[in-house]
Amino acid sequence: RIQRVSQPHLKNLLENIFSGKRFENFSKAPAGKSWHHGYIHGLIEHTLEIIKICNLMCDFHSELNRDLLIAGAMLHDFGKTEEIKYDSAFEYSDNGKLIGHIVMAAIFVHEEIKNFPGFPEELKRNLIHLILSHQGKLEYASPVVPKTIEAVALYQADELSAKVNAYKNVISSEIRGDSQWTKFITLAQTDLYNHNLENETEGKNNKSLFD
Repeated sequence: RIQRVSQPHLKNLLENIFSGKRFENFSKAPAGKSWHHGYIHGLIEHTLEIIKICNLMCDFHSELNRDLLIAGAMLHDFGKTEEIKYDSAFEYSDNGKLIGHIVMAAIFVHEEIKNFPGFPEELKRNLIHLILSHQGKLEYASPVVPKTIEAVALYQADELSAKVNAYKNVISSEIRGDSQWTKFITLAQTDLYNHNLENETEGKNNKSLFD
C-alpha cells in the first residue's frame, strides 16, 4: 500500500518507518490490551481495516487528501508497539502508562521527519494532527479534537474498526447457553444481542485486508 502513495515525502517517510525490526514489531503487536484487536498481529489488522475504510471515503469525497489520510491511518497507532508489552501477558509499559501511544507516536514521527530535509512544514503539521486527534475527543485521551476533514475521517474509521471488532468479540465470548444476550458491557454502556440470523454471504465475498 505504501507503493501507491504518490506524495514523495510521505512515501519516503513511510518506507523508512515500516522497515526492519520496527515493521516486525508492528506486525506482531496487539492493538489493545483487551477491548479491540487485543491479540497478536491485532495492530496491523486494525490498521489495514482503517486504510481500507479511509481509501473508500476518498473515493466518495475528492476533497480528502488521500496520501495524507492513508499515511495518518498507517501511523496513528504506531505508538502501540511501545505502549503494550506482549511477550507474555499483555501489559502496559511504563511509557505506555505515563505518556501513552498517541503522544509517543507523534513524538516518533516528528523525530523521524528530521531525517528528511525539505519535508514540508504544512504536511508535517497535518500528519501529526491526524495522530494527535485520532481518538476524537479530549475525554477519549486525544490531546486535540479533529480539526481537518482528514482528521474527522480517520477518527470515524478508527471508531468503526475498533467497535465492530470489540462488539463481535464480546458477543462471541460472553454469550453462553441458550441466551442471546451478553451481560452489561461497561465499555459499550449496554448489553449486546446476537440475532443468529443466517448470513448467506458469509465466506463468499470476504476480501483480504491486503488487497
